[in-house]
Amino acid sequence: MATNNQDSLRDELASYNHDLDASLRSRVGMSLKTFKTIKALAQLTGAIAGGYAMSQGAPPFATFILIATVVSGPEVLEYFIEAQGGGE
Repeated sequence: MATNNQDSLRDELASYNHDLDASLRSRVGMSLKTFKTIKALAQLTGAIAGGYAMSQGAPPFATFILIATVVSGPEVLEYFIEAQGGGE
């Protein structure tokens, strides 16, 4: 009978969120919930700005670049914060 020595997805996510929360608190004094709220609002703003730009006749490629930049910005920031670690 094979044994599974890997953590479950739930355990991996909990560990990742714990590490990210520690990094955020030590570097910028912000909790994970606050960061995720700001991140979601920034991404929603990017999507709304893209929709507004399209309704005003902006070129589709420029609109795509606007949305991609605003939506992926917080993701890149989160990656760099977690990659630097040092929260504990």
